[in-house]
Amino acid sequence: MTARPTSKPWPMKWVVVAIVVFVVGYTVVNLVFRKPGRAYRPYQDAQDRATTARLLAAGWQKMPVDARRPVEKPATDDVPAAVTRAAVGLGPDLATNFAEQPKLLTTIDRVVAPGGVSRGADYCAYFTASISSQKAQVGDLTLYRRGAELVLIPSTEPLPGKDLMSRWSDSTYCVNFSTTNLPAGRYQVRIVAQGPALAWSFTVR
Repeated sequence: MTARPTSKPWPMKWVVVAIVVFVVGYTVVNLVFRKPGRAYRPYQDAQDRATTARLLAAGWQKMPVDARRPVEKPATDDVPAAVTRAAVGLGPDLATNFAEQPKLLTTIDRVVAPGGVSRGADYCAYFTASISSQKAQVGDLTLYRRGAELVLIPSTEPLPGKDLMSRWSDSTYCVNFSTTNLPAGRYQVRIVAQGPALAWSFTVR
């Protein structure tokens, strides 16, 4: 009985070539056909949708807001608003509407904000906040409005990388939003944290 000839193993160079072709092909397909934006997060997206629906049902609307670390010092030309302490955390009017509670800053230490603004102009306020962990930073900042009440909610997120740490536990930020869609009148604002919120009012002229 004649033995079957055995197949010769692939030379190592062809194995390497096959791996390279696969990796290059996969990369090209991934870059060309991958959808832009962040990855799909089923649980988090479901929580966000539930929160949005509850807030809308309770009369809260989300407003566009921009937050950044200012290079310049807060302006002192405008008459500043009087700032007072308010309730701890989100407050019962907001807390019950969140499917997942935001990770709030430890404290809001100081707010500098004008007492008035012309309608259509941007309203800018500065706040100094403290974070309990030096491995975290201020992440999203959202602004909700219900009638003449405005609530700013800054939340924390971990610093990228396991070894990165912030050099300071407190930082100053600038909050900026348009008053184009705000009717003329008096508005009450509060910025919330784990500790007492800071509250003030301003007039849209």
